[in-house]
Amino acid sequence: MNSRKSPSSARRLIWFVAMIAPSSIGDNVASAQTPAPAAPGSAPDLIFKDGIEVPRIATERAPHDPTIGTKNIDFWEGMTRKDPRGIIEHRELAGAYLARQREHGDIADAVRAEAAARKSLTISSRNNSGSAIRLAQALLAQHRFPEALAVAEAAARADSKAERIVIDIRLELGDYDLATQALQTITTEPDDLNLLALRARFEQIDGRPEQSLQLLREAAKITEGRPDMPAEVVAWYHTMIGHHLIDSGHLEDGETSCRKALEIFPGDYRAMTGMAEAATWRGDHAGALKWATDAIKIAPQNPEALRLAGEAYATMGKTKEAAEQYQALRDLAHSFPRIYDRHWVLFCADNNQDLDEALALARKDLELRHDIHGHDALAWICYKKGLLEEADREMTLALSRGTMEAPLMNHAAIIAKARGDEARSASLMAKARALNPYLVKAEEAAKTSIR
Repeated sequence: MNSRKSPSSARRLIWFVAMIAPSSIGDNVASAQTPAPAAPGSAPDLIFKDGIEVPRIATERAPHDPTIGTKNIDFWEGMTRKDPRGIIEHRELAGAYLARQREHGDIADAVRAEAAARKSLTISSRNNSGSAIRLAQALLAQHRFPEALAVAEAAARADSKAERIVIDIRLELGDYDLATQALQTITTEPDDLNLLALRARFEQIDGRPEQSLQLLREAAKITEGRPDMPAEVVAWYHTMIGHHLIDSGHLEDGETSCRKALEIFPGDYRAMTGMAEAATWRGDHAGALKWATDAIKIAPQNPEALRLAGEAYATMGKTKEAAEQYQALRDLAHSFPRIYDRHWVLFCADNNQDLDEALALARKDLELRHDIHGHDALAWICYKKGLLEEADREMTLALSRGTMEAPLMNHAAIIAKARGDEARSASLMAKARALNPYLVKAEEAAKTSIR
């Protein structure tokens, strides 16, 4: 196998998929100061106010309890058994499944959340936008975008919180103009974390990475002043800042942010994946393997951690172990068609394997989603297949928003060179080097090793 010695071009997809999270956790953010019912065996922290017992509002963040997700699910499952017709009970059970899905990346929990949300809506859809929002989130996690969009748009007519999910889905589908229009009319709230995350994503797509980073930092600062907010929510913003910095070659700053996320939420597999990538860029393959393995233990359905672990093993000369990681990636991609297709397409293109399958998957993906990264994936596999005109056409579409990301510029430079446009290739490669010098160095090292 011609395994590359650098983090995959699919790595950046974690950032974009993860950016769905703020809307996915919107209900939690919105209700962060409303205490959930106590799990069995626990007692709420109460104080007396005006002669009435009320929950104490936290003044500092409590250490994360890794069992809280399971406790919440057990609690709400028990409540649904007590009241099978309970609208709230099934809605909250869906939310508990979604919370665990975010923590561990298990698609089965998204399926469970879908079933619970549908049950709640079946009992009654009247004044039940919360269940509709959770249903849209569950479908979104499964990459069932058209269904998620239909549910979210219906929910948005009754609840403005769903507007953010509509925009998320539009961005995933590549409907940038419609997403922009929706963003301009969105209902804003004080310290609107979801809106800040959405704006950060727009800035990144439209070629303003520094502004995107600033918005994420602004959101992270807000969460730090909210000790009652779930640890996973707070850590998410630090993780995204870390990924942003690592992707732009600021490894130490990126690692600092990822470590901050792990201090808040020790089970943050996305932060661990970021640490693995930073170690890979630096050439610390033992460190990359350690972090990638830790991430896989928490979230086995983590295609990038599997790839990073495989590349680390390969670089260390452990071909058997590398092959096992790559096989796990193959199995994952084929077990969940649609969800991990792009990871598999880019892996195949980078390693010059299964190119016909990857080309078919990339074209099929664009039938559903016409976002910039879908065009990039198709352009890259077309280049590997020698379809240079199609590769150039798709790459033009991938760059049409002015997105400033090193992997896109790198792909565009290589395709331009293959078409004989040396000047354009040099200009694009200079941009890639400026955006992330580690990527270009890794590419050059890989070419030297092949020769």
